[in-house]
Amino acid sequence: MKEKTLRIQNREVHYKIAGEGPAIFILHGWGRGSDSWAEVQEKLAEAGYKVIVPDLPGFGKTSPPETIWGVKEYADFAMEFIKKLGADTFFLLGHSFGGQVAVKFAASYPEKLEKLILCAPAAIRKEPGLKEVFITYVAKMGNFVLFFIPIEGLRQFARNVFARIIGRSDYLQAPGIMRKVMQKVIREDLSTFFSQIGTDTLFVWGEKDRPVPVEDAYVMQKSFPSSSLEIILGAGHRIHREVPKRLVQIIVSFLK
Repeated sequence: MKEKTLRIQNREVHYKIAGEGPAIFILHGWGRGSDSWAEVQEKLAEAGYKVIVPDLPGFGKTSPPETIWGVKEYADFAMEFIKKLGADTFFLLGHSFGGQVAVKFAASYPEKLEKLILCAPAAIRKEPGLKEVFITYVAKMGNFVLFFIPIEGLRQFARNVFARIIGRSDYLQAPGIMRKVMQKVIREDLSTFFSQIGTDTLFVWGEKDRPVPVEDAYVMQKSFPSSSLEIILGAGHRIHREVPKRLVQIIVSFLK
């Protein structure tokens, strides 16, 4: 596996590339960026694919956007990144937030896709209930309190404890503008695009997924014109970390 950089929109975009063969682009979810997909990337490369995983802006080693991006901006960025690498057609895989971006990409640039793989894509966004509204309010109050803790190490410890209490670690760990980016993307429901996506699509879901419940899998699978669904028993949301070998088997079987 090699780590490389590409200059796009006046920023250095970091990405990992491994293997030779048909190209698979992976759009990671919210969190660690390309690092979290290293094991799956290596196994797919061993199976005969060229696998490219960029750190999307604001994740991994790639700097955040200067403005508040939504799903469209990330999908357009992915298109520009892929163009720079000279790929004509390819397979696209997206997980969670990256799956949300992949849905938008598939609706916008269908001519580029050979096949589409969506791992628990966060593409159905429901209206927040009272619990979610309360947690958001408490999170904002927590940020206000953390501001007055002068020592960075102590502030980070308090942030981690508070994040576990409210169950919103992604939001509290997000730096600067990425919190506003997150607030924007979690409000973007892509349901209206589902019926427009004719690309052969595979959905992969963990049976015990909590952030993106498996009920969404059945709704999406019925809404896509050409799709199939694999549910991994016992797995949660991070299937690429929990069951990488099984996930790769499913992906390779679908691609072949």
